[in-house]
Amino acid sequence: MRLRTKLGALMAVAAVFGTGGGCREPISHESPQTVSPALASLIGAAATADPIFVVVQYDEAVTTGDALAAGIMGLGGGARALRQLPFVGALATPAQVNAIAVLPGVARVSENRQLTWLGMSSPASVLALLDQSVPTIKADQARAVYGVSGRGIGVAILDSGIDGLYQYDVQYPSRTVQNLKVIANGRDLVCFQNLPCPGSIYVENLANSETSVGHGTHVAGIAGGNGSMSNGLYTGVAPGSNLIGIGTGDVLFIFWALAGFDYILQNQDRYNIKVVNNSWGTSGPFDPQDPVSIASKRVHDRGITVVFAAGNDGPGENTLNPYSVAPWVIGVAATCSATDFTAQRLHCQPGGMLADFSSRGIPGDALYHPTVAAPGVHIISTRASTGTVLNALDANHDLDLTSTCELRILFAPYYTCASGTSMATPHVTGVVALMQERAGGQLNPDQVRSLLVRTADPMAGYAVFEVGAGLVNALEAVKGSR
Repeated sequence: MRLRTKLGALMAVAAVFGTGGGCREPISHESPQTVSPALASLIGAAATADPIFVVVQYDEAVTTGDALAAGIMGLGGGARALRQLPFVGALATPAQVNAIAVLPGVARVSENRQLTWLGMSSPASVLALLDQSVPTIKADQARAVYGVSGRGIGVAILDSGIDGLYQYDVQYPSRTVQNLKVIANGRDLVCFQNLPCPGSIYVENLANSETSVGHGTHVAGIAGGNGSMSNGLYTGVAPGSNLIGIGTGDVLFIFWALAGFDYILQNQDRYNIKVVNNSWGTSGPFDPQDPVSIASKRVHDRGITVVFAAGNDGPGENTLNPYSVAPWVIGVAATCSATDFTAQRLHCQPGGMLADFSSRGIPGDALYHPTVAAPGVHIISTRASTGTVLNALDANHDLDLTSTCELRILFAPYYTCASGTSMATPHVTGVVALMQERAGGQLNPDQVRSLLVRTADPMAGYAVFEVGAGLVNALEAVKGSR
């Protein structure tokens, strides 16, 4: 079962924040055109005056975030402007939302919808330990031949958090150089008129920013874990890189993702951030005006490579995570182990390499396809001590793996298995860090993308709409980086 499906069952989170007042408010007029259709439906059906958290996009040529936030507070709502992106988070009643929508400079008001982690768990019938998946993409050869490990390169992990306290592979502050959480409660995040305003929306310098999911810690270990808890056996792709953990909470909503991107832009020079991993997404068509797409474009334009998971909704066509479709990002499909396909294997067909769950694009479409592919089936990587959700989901097949010595029993307390394009994505993120070290950090995102495409290994029997250019080849990509 997909991790996101079980997470939904385990952690139901409401997007509506109650005031406790119980006041009634008639909603009898249509919302302005700047209110997204989904939000208009939501507030049109509202029966109370309870506030909802919305995302307000504005035209930077007309107004500023601070001015718009002040205008929203003047209407009685709560507001918080981001520093680098043209968005304000607002806590407002339905009537206030409609009033916000006609303030000067407002371009769009949209719902703060929930996003999903793109990892899944499954029985242990397909195995791709880091000591197998890293050689599959030739990252070990790239490190040996060119002497790179990602040294000095900042790798942002925008996810559920990183356990840098228990998990020494991604230890804070030696491996994870900054570890933070975005304030999870919308009411604590916004400011109200004539009331003291909360301080920073980020809680920094946490040894462990992983609350209960474990997803971000697993992803971080793939991208940049140094394997210290396994005597180097389960070393990630770029073990010398500097990880920056940005924890958005157990359940991810759009504004929290935007706040994560905003932090990256605020601190890109401080941590030399060159790439950001996004093992999360949504469904539906690609919309360049979606708040997340606007943010990823801004991050790209500031010189940071944005890597997104392609999604776990395959094998049907036109199932891609829309955030991975944007031409300015790198979308990653998931492959099986490159070694033995003769045995009966879940998620992989004999003689094939592409995972059945990996989302596909549209045949012949110039936009709807992954960029490259990377190992994403049953990856053994770092376990979070507080990752109770992932640990519980994976307990049965972790036991199976230890009984067959695939996951060595002495290492089982520190590593766990997961599958999904969530796990494929940090393989590519780590390769980007290796490339940037060799290039002295001088590659722009378009050059990185072009190199990855040009050097990928074609996957026989698969089309571009399924795997993009093919399996990422770290050795050739690093070679071409200088």
